[in-house]
Amino acid sequence: MVRHAALTVAAMAVCMILSGFQSAPTQTPPQLTPALAALAEDADAARAFDYMALKAEGADLSALSDAVFRRAVIDGNGRCLSEAEAELQANLAAAMVAADAAAFDDDRAAAAEAWAKWDLFAEGIEHGQVATEEPFKWVSDRYAQLESETSPRSRELLRRTARDQLYRHSWTGGPQIWGELSPGAKGRVMSRLMRATCLTDRDNTAWLKADVAANGWFTISATGERASSSAWLMAQHADRDRDFQRHVLALMEPLVASGEVTRGNYAYLWDRIAVSENRPQRYGTQGRCTGPGRWEPNEIEDRDRVEALREEAEIGSLVEYEAHMQPHCAGFAG
Repeated sequence: MVRHAALTVAAMAVCMILSGFQSAPTQTPPQLTPALAALAEDADAARAFDYMALKAEGADLSALSDAVFRRAVIDGNGRCLSEAEAELQANLAAAMVAADAAAFDDDRAAAAEAWAKWDLFAEGIEHGQVATEEPFKWVSDRYAQLESETSPRSRELLRRTARDQLYRHSWTGGPQIWGELSPGAKGRVMSRLMRATCLTDRDNTAWLKADVAANGWFTISATGERASSSAWLMAQHADRDRDFQRHVLALMEPLVASGEVTRGNYAYLWDRIAVSENRPQRYGTQGRCTGPGRWEPNEIEDRDRVEALREEAEIGSLVEYEAHMQPHCAGFAG
């Protein structure tokens, strides 16, 4: 089993899904028509638009949906989709798989019902509801741990990272809450979840950035390993502020030798930044699906030394890691 910092197996799996599939953002300009670009600025208009008519005209809905996403990706370090952009992207994708207008409307209604169930569940977890099945049991346990945290600073950190994990676990555990959905309805729900996760990351990054500027990094001796690893997790997900990620890495580097941060946390953040800058990674933590059930790491600095470096970082062998990642590529379709 791959070992990583103080994260449990459940948390580690989600973390690896997120950090392990990173790739450099595309710089291709978006190719929206003027009419669709206008919808990307008006959520109500985006909701009311006739997407099935657009499909009937032979429009490339897949390319248009991707173009909406790329509007945000190429905007500096990237940003979250606006409400209007998210509505446009989700409807374009839903129309692509809908057989007709009735199926499109049914998918929209099913997605709205599923989201209402998720919203109610998420609110309950955040207010102390206990989940008894994984992956949400692990999340509710994190919220329960807040009761024993006496430091207001650490308590807020842990609350924020618990919300981070709640939404990320929804990507795989959500069907426990809303049941089976059609591809069109599921796509709509996942679109909303991705945006909610992005907004959570954005708010968490702003909070951590201000906190670290005022108080310094969360060291193990001062705040405990749980808080230190939670702060790292938040920085690991601060992909829309690369300068801050680089600042955190610089703060962590001298703390590794003294044991004030874990070597594994440092290794994951080092690789994440390297890949974002189109440089070879050092520890092989970042990769992509290359076929059904097949995951491969992105370019590595020194393949001959990577296993020794991973052992030093206490994150297990690359062979183990690759084996662990393969199932996450089971549904890869190219």
